[in-house]
Amino acid sequence: MKLFWTPASPFTRKVVVTARELGLWERIEVVPTVWPLDWGYATVEFTKGLAEANPVARIPTLVTDDGVALGDSTLICQHLNEVAPSSSIIPEGEAKAHMWSLYAVADGLLEAQIAMRAEMLRPGSIRSEGFLNKQRDRITRCFDHIEAHSDELDGPLDLAQITVGIACGYQDWREWLDDFRPGHGRLSVWYDEFAKRPAMRDTEPKETPAA
Repeated sequence: MKLFWTPASPFTRKVVVTARELGLWERIEVVPTVWPLDWGYATVEFTKGLAEANPVARIPTLVTDDGVALGDSTLICQHLNEVAPSSSIIPEGEAKAHMWSLYAVADGLLEAQIAMRAEMLRPGSIRSEGFLNKQRDRITRCFDHIEAHSDELDGPLDLAQITVGIACGYQDWREWLDDFRPGHGRLSVWYDEFAKRPAMRDTEPKETPAA
């Protein structure tokens, strides 16, 4: 498998943590990408092969062993779960619906964080404070929901836990994002422990090269 990768994207980190937890990381060839800082509001020059594999030119993009390009982190994680030799991060039965429900909230939180990142990269003269506030409101609602459902973070590792953990980590990493901990005591305790997992420690975010 081939993965178009950046160390800054929380969606890419979700895929990498999933691959590591499922014991698949050694089967993946990593293709580092570069992103000029105007990526949030202009078409930039893409890393060779990315747009050819996925015309959306989104990362992460995974090319499977069969040559099929998957350009969405959720689809990639589902594929990795299917090809994993023994373990699984997607539960069965009634727990499956609860997992996907919490996952959707956490994934929407990631979307709001990245939307803010793109807007923050725009020149100040054309930056929209209204748009930034809209994303902050969504982020707050999502963290409040996750705190209220923090009991669902217990139990065997699943994709919702991974995504919540990465959202917390991204919130910590970007200095222009607020501390998620006030008012979210149970989530804070859970995350402090979850962040110690080797797959999380080995994938801490870093800035993506611009060239």
